[in-house]
Amino acid sequence: MQYALFREGPVTSSVVEGDAFWCTSVAENRADAQYCLMAGAGVEAGVGSFPGGNGCTLNVFQTCPRSTGTVQLRSADPMDLPFIDPNYLTDPFDVECLVQATEFGRHIMSRSSMAGHILGGHVPAEPLRTRDDYRKFVRRKAHAALHPVGTCKIGADVMAVVGNQLRVHGIDGLRVADNSIAPTLCFSNTNAQAIMIGDHIQRAG
Repeated sequence: MQYALFREGPVTSSVVEGDAFWCTSVAENRADAQYCLMAGAGVEAGVGSFPGGNGCTLNVFQTCPRSTGTVQLRSADPMDLPFIDPNYLTDPFDVECLVQATEFGRHIMSRSSMAGHILGGHVPAEPLRTRDDYRKFVRRKAHAALHPVGTCKIGADVMAVVGNQLRVHGIDGLRVADNSIAPTLCFSNTNAQAIMIGDHIQRAG
């Protein structure tokens, strides 16, 4: 109502006001880092309250991490929540990618074009001078963007959940049509991948 009547309020912003992709030195011909500039600070999970009032956030993402986790049943009770172990940052490749991406993100925010808009930094609070400093920061502060994929294998073997038409084996009339059937993360937002999967289902009939 605030926006509809007065063109004011929180929905005047898409929250993510700027977006960019970048290639680190370990990238394999694809952009393996993504940046989202958000109008607001201290609103991210794990960041904590922001003491200075107004602010902005530059989120740094790795688009296609190599670390893989597991999803296991806790029991035969279908209402019992599964055991999920994401195994974040277990592959050194992911740490190095995020180190470079974080370093370049701080370079972006330190440019002269940004200097007149930024009074100081909030996270990280401590100076990061060496690669080891960045590695420690990444391992301590990095958290998931909650875009996992690949928990439902496609195929015909005993470990496969769905076939190539995404029909669940052994259950008539049920398909899986989301990113859980994707074998890997894509080098973009997973929304694009989910749209392609939905289109495949629609065409398959």
